Amino acid sequence: MALYDVGRVVVNIFFRTFFRLKIEGKENIPDESERFIICANHRGYFDPPLVGIAMPFQIGFMAKEELFRNKAFGALIRKLGAFPIRRGKSDFGALRSAIKMSESGKHIVIFPEGGRSHENRLRKGKTGAVMVAVKAGADILPIGLEGTYRPFTRITIHIGEPIRLDEYFGRKTNSDELKELTENVIMPRISELSGVPM
Repeated sequence: MALYDVGRVVVNIFFRTFFRLKIEGKENIPDESERFIICANHRGYFDPPLVGIAMPFQIGFMAKEELFRNKAFGALIRKLGAFPIRRGKSDFGALRSAIKMSESGKHIVIFPEGGRSHENRLRKGKTGAVMVAVKAGADILPIGLEGTYRPFTRITIHIGEPIRLDEYFGRKTNSDELKELTENVIMPRISELSGVPM
């Protein structure tokens, strides 16, 4: 059994033991052969594995570069599909990696907020996720994570219908278009699914 599959089993057992886990909208997950980027709200360190167990196939995710400073832990999460991104600045190398991964058929999670939410409100979304999706010819699968990571409380993963972006594929998009899609389409949908206000 591959390391990812072992980790998936362990994470599943953990969440179902210590939380009341519910997954809604599995029927909205596209076929593995389709190209899409997963976008979710970001509340804590458990978010990536939580999204991972909701998907029926392996996914990858962007993670802040600080997590890779410990060589052993960095090697582990790389094997589980993570790749680093520098926060607080435009990391075009990480974005290019994400585009190539999506073009090659891999599915990745990008948290558009760029960091964890504070005071139970979504942060303003960054345009990187939409840029990756448009450049890679991928749609967006929005996910809302509802609940807190207090033991034995309810956590619900709400999976929304894919947001189609095909009208933007194969043409140059400007920063205003990316901002418009992020702020007026992607983030409001994540807010609706998660129940967390913008």
